[in-house]
Amino acid sequence: HWVPHEVYGIPGDPDNSGKVFFSGLYAKYMGYPEGAPPYPGKYSRFWRTLPAYRYYLPDFMYNRDEIRPSNPIKGQFRLRECLGCHSVVTPGIVRDYEKSAHAKAEPSPTGCDTCHGNNHQRLLMPSSKSCGVSDCHEEQYVQNAQGGIGSHASCASFAQIECAWSIERPPGDTAGCTFCHTSSEERCSTCHQRHQFDPAIARRSEQCKTCHWGKDHRDWEAYDISIHGVVYQVNKNDPSNFDFSKKLSDADYVGPTCQYCHLRGGHHNVQRLSTVYTSMGMSNADRGAPLWKGKRDTWVSVCDDCHSPRFARENLQAMDEACKDAGLKYTETFKVAENLQLDGMGEPMPKDLA
Repeated sequence: HWVPHEVYGIPGDPDNSGKVFFSGLYAKYMGYPEGAPPYPGKYSRFWRTLPAYRYYLPDFMYNRDEIRPSNPIKGQFRLRECLGCHSVVTPGIVRDYEKSAHAKAEPSPTGCDTCHGNNHQRLLMPSSKSCGVSDCHEEQYVQNAQGGIGSHASCASFAQIECAWSIERPPGDTAGCTFCHTSSEERCSTCHQRHQFDPAIARRSEQCKTCHWGKDHRDWEAYDISIHGVVYQVNKNDPSNFDFSKKLSDADYVGPTCQYCHLRGGHHNVQRLSTVYTSMGMSNADRGAPLWKGKRDTWVSVCDDCHSPRFARENLQAMDEACKDAGLKYTETFKVAENLQLDGMGEPMPKDLA
């Protein structure tokens, strides 16, 4: 734990204490900094945004008057007029909207002008805040915002404000990270797919695959090749085994989806039911430490929908042990690399290469 100790002045603890210092920042940062807007962040002078970022961070890079993109259409329009024009200009969007619950809402539809505004010179790109207003989806918005580091509620602000690991890279390189790291915090449409916003789609595991995959966080790959994932893949198209038309609180599946466990009952705080969040090598926390007993008990209560509590605990313990072993391997490998750097071999010249 030399990183939090040396860099941030936070005392390190033994690996088996169970404490988590995520890059040394966990102890001092949860959610947005108080009294300050989250963007552009303290590292803004090191990175250059691309025009596409305005769609990733709408409240800060699209909806502000001084940077809103220009629009040749003038006037104020209502839903019927929006649909009349966009059925020609963007017909796919109109077809999706007309299939949505928004289009069928009573006593009047939730239309284009509800979310985007009706002044075509000052159109809004809806963010999660747009969906979270009191007469729409406030409960889900509040639930989503409850999580700290490791949750959807902080994946953008944490990465863009407190950490320079992605934003110090070239902008094209950074765009890949920014797209996912702003998605779930900034836009409900990441999971609910505009413009249909069909809850049945948001309940499928593939929705999580949008972000949770790849060599640095291979959550989808791990799930997909697991017994749970195989059960899902071979049964997902049979409504008698996976009826996605039902709310998660009423779900009766033959195997777990990502949402069934992590968004249990439809609660939108993914951290409420999660494992101990710590990346390999960042902090080799002991997930089985007494400090995490409450979290482990809660997790077992999810597994016992299908398994006995004993079976669940013993399998989770086996995974804890695997994480410990992997953490030790990572530490050993990092030490080798550190010693090469100290010996001047961190960046060998061509003549030194094999």
